[in-house]
Amino acid sequence: MFSPMQDRASAPVGVTLPLNLGLNDGTYAPQRCIDLLRRYTERTDFRNYSSPDNAPLREAIAAADQVSPEHVFLHNGTGPILKLAIPYLLKQRVLDSPRRVLRHVVKRDGFPIITPRFTYSKVPKKAAEGGMHVDMLALDPGDDFRFDVSRLERRLERGAGLVYIVNPNNPTGNVLVQRNELVPLLERYPESRFWIDEAYVQYVDPNTHDYFASLVPRYPNLLVSRTFSFAYGLAAVRIGYLLAKPSFVTDLERQLTDYRLGTLQEELGVAALEDAEHLPFIREQARVGREQLYAGLSRIPGLQTFPSQANFVLGRFTDGRRGAELKAKLHQRGVAIKVFEPANGQSYDAYFRLTLGLPAENEFLLAQIAEVLGSKASVHASLPRPTSAPSR
Repeated sequence: MFSPMQDRASAPVGVTLPLNLGLNDGTYAPQRCIDLLRRYTERTDFRNYSSPDNAPLREAIAAADQVSPEHVFLHNGTGPILKLAIPYLLKQRVLDSPRRVLRHVVKRDGFPIITPRFTYSKVPKKAAEGGMHVDMLALDPGDDFRFDVSRLERRLERGAGLVYIVNPNNPTGNVLVQRNELVPLLERYPESRFWIDEAYVQYVDPNTHDYFASLVPRYPNLLVSRTFSFAYGLAAVRIGYLLAKPSFVTDLERQLTDYRLGTLQEELGVAALEDAEHLPFIREQARVGREQLYAGLSRIPGLQTFPSQANFVLGRFTDGRRGAELKAKLHQRGVAIKVFEPANGQSYDAYFRLTLGLPAENEFLLAQIAEVLGSKASVHASLPRPTSAPSR
């Protein structure tokens, strides 16, 4: 068992133990958020509630994502949104059709979830535990987990369902679907619902990948979820949102009370969206961090990594070792990483995921991995430097 008091001295400057690199928390918050917090100096500064419907934040999100405020549903992170909205959506779609009701009673597949096999596991896992049918579409590590959209189309030809795609995908880190691939499906299969989880999309330069959020007003069967926890570095603040057709947003609002997000959440979310320098800065930091991990891990025999566009890197042992063994050894040194339990009949024993930390944390992580795996190769490659960063 790790003891912070015993082992803190072993951590270098810039690294605090225990170090959690398993939850994909972001790193830097927008500077405007820090400036906002400095304005709170009095004991009476926190006495008032936020706006009842968090209108200032909803309006700021709507402007940023090119939708109207009526399309925006806010909650304390995207986890509660997924837990609330997906069961409600599935129930709604089943009850809309007597044929789906019958299929649900007989086979539990009145309106199944359709999702890639290696993705954010809580959605298919919770659906299966709740008695819903889940169709898993394969991703091939030999093809860097590219998603075959034609396979999705063939599945939709057999019947409607809720298509859930994390884009970029977690834990593989790659963009699974582009606009020009999905729009024809949105139009061709209006009875299906398409949930694009863009939790990590801000790490991807919008000049190289068209985000999906602005399509929501045009396609009532499209839903897009986002979070401030990762690229905006505000996991401690807990802000998530869903973009959907206004009637669905209204249905969700009826199930919750007003004043959902507090004043600080509301103001910090607005400040984050107003900081124009932040996302370009964070994309460069993520690029540097990924290169740092790739360079270090490439020196360890029997270990493969996959291309990522997010703030994490997926690794796989190719020599029979297990991710759980690496996790246990790193835990003894105060470092947490992510490994994967079997899901829907598939085992992921060889895999592990590393969240990007600060440069010193990444270097410490690589050194610990090399030591616990018994690698004699040096992992201390010269650190890549950002090509540009705003003055802070």
